[in-house]
Amino acid sequence: MSIDRLLAPLKIWRLLIKLKPEVIIVTCAELLMVSIANKILFGSKVIYDVQENYYLNIRYAHTYPAMLSLPLALLTRAMESICSRWIDGFILAESIYADQLRFYNSNTIVLENKALIPKNEWVPPTKQTQQLQLVYAGTIAAHYGVFDAIRLVQWLHAHQVQVNLTIAGFAAQKHVLAKLQQMTRGVDYIRIIGGDTLVSHHQILEKMKFADFCLLPYQYNKSTTGRIPTKLYECLAMEIPVIISLNDAWDNLIIENNAGIRYDFETSKEFDLAQLDRRFYGHNRHKEYLWDSTSDQLVLMIDQMAK
Repeated sequence: MSIDRLLAPLKIWRLLIKLKPEVIIVTCAELLMVSIANKILFGSKVIYDVQENYYLNIRYAHTYPAMLSLPLALLTRAMESICSRWIDGFILAESIYADQLRFYNSNTIVLENKALIPKNEWVPPTKQTQQLQLVYAGTIAAHYGVFDAIRLVQWLHAHQVQVNLTIAGFAAQKHVLAKLQQMTRGVDYIRIIGGDTLVSHHQILEKMKFADFCLLPYQYNKSTTGRIPTKLYECLAMEIPVIISLNDAWDNLIIENNAGIRYDFETSKEFDLAQLDRRFYGHNRHKEYLWDSTSDQLVLMIDQMAK
């Protein structure tokens, strides 16, 4: 945890004093207390945008040392529960949170992390090469399956598939970056964009739209139980086929949309190459997975709070 993050509540408090907003949307637990203080002193309405199940995330995502993860998780959940009595409304980023959490009130909406694709951003490209273009995009982390993605591509290459893999994203953990660099050193069919630097959402979308498949090799972790990845919504919205790990949370989405190949990245030793030649999508449902399909609920909630 950085010094900047520890000082963030103080900086936000000063900003709230200066701006005196009518409505505050809080997107992380550590800013709840200063937002509630502003509500008590100045009458602001407070909406808590629950983007993660922070208790599960802190405890099981291996971001913090083992001896700190449980105390920090309990402290965060206690802060959410105590502050909840002063919160005017809740936004849940996943429908599963309605079952996992107990502190939200009746003024709650579910706004799933659907795809935010800028207008005119998505133009289906013309395939420029006969090589199989695979993309792993977003956070580079072991529990997101980046090393499983590399092993699959190595297997494909060893079985005479002309394949290129682009890995576009940022690796926050130094040991993950070091292993990534070691596994890809001298491998001409794997390219890394970012790694030790941030990659913009625009750049990531640019790489994704030229992919024959996006690789979504998420590993099972208690911190992400029941969640639908935003990256999957982006692929559904842009109708990019995926090769995705098996998971009850999204298996039906893949089947209903004919969106790609479900594959056991962690235990499978082989890959059915014939599946690469299948035709995908064809149901014209992509608009259902855009942020625009749910954004009106947020506007309505804010309008009601500001009255």
